[in-house]
Amino acid sequence: MDQLIRETTMSDAAAGSTLFEEGDPADGVAAILEGTVEVLKQGRILATLGPGSVLGELSVFVPSASRTATARANSPVRMIKWRADDVRGRLARHERLATAIVADMAFVLAERLDRRTQDVVSLLKAAGTRLPVSELERFRSRAVE
Repeated sequence: MDQLIRETTMSDAAAGSTLFEEGDPADGVAAILEGTVEVLKQGRILATLGPGSVLGELSVFVPSASRTATARANSPVRMIKWRADDVRGRLARHERLATAIVADMAFVLAERLDRRTQDVVSLLKAAGTRLPVSELERFRSRAVE
């Protein structure tokens, strides 16, 4: 436990403050202890996360990753953060914690995949089934941007 305490930091954020911007370097993983955080992509709210939720999980798998969305405190927030450097080494030293984090991330990633799949299905329904394949591909490429 002492080692874990040395490897983490507590962070507080005021309501309305930006925790990180889309495109910023993914500098670590954070778990929300108190408060709520809105996750935004191009100004659109994708999710509102609360206590127990994890932010920045991509840095566990891709150390050179950049933030894929903006995170903004929806209320006063308290988080515990792990720096991105040597996250895999830390997870190896804390097996029980690693298991809990990976299980939570699997749920988050599955939820995101489901949401993306539903978005694509909705876009295809909106485009109709009579569009030529080339038009569907152009439509898909614009939606991905």
